[in-house]
Amino acid sequence: FLVGSSALDGRHGRDVLVRLAGDGRPVVLDTDLTCSNGPAWSPDGRLMYSVDTGPGLVRVRAYDPADGRTGERRDFLTIDDGLPDGLCADRDGNLWLAVWGAGEVRCYSPTARHLVTVRVPAAHPTSAAFAGPDLATLLITAGGPDGGLFAARPGARGAPLPAWNGVSR
Repeated sequence: FLVGSSALDGRHGRDVLVRLAGDGRPVVLDTDLTCSNGPAWSPDGRLMYSVDTGPGLVRVRAYDPADGRTGERRDFLTIDDGLPDGLCADRDGNLWLAVWGAGEVRCYSPTARHLVTVRVPAAHPTSAAFAGPDLATLLITAGGPDGGLFAARPGARGAPLPAWNGVSR
């Protein structure tokens, strides 16, 4: 279970990403973020992706689905024409990233190659998640006056989420 923060004073580099251990103890992963977003996991649950919206970074680190322990983070992708926001993964390990200010969700391969773009009729998409009985419908949320909930069928299927503390969906 993860919790990200956003500083009330708006100062950059002060937000945190915290993992809740199986025993309920908080474990701080990052302390230098500017609006923590995400997260998403690879289909095998061994990689965890998180977003640092302010500097436009998507990061990745090793993740142990058995106990939630994580490895060192590294930069995976930089967005320079909008702000990365929420994301999800499909069964092929591709990431679907909402880009605030660009009016789109972008799909990136596990090697960070841009594969496809899903446009939405709103300037500020906030997140994406696969839904439906076959996990083939991409639900996209968006904020702002033109915001709402949008659905697309991009030809991909979502990845099941990894277990947390022995609980899976």
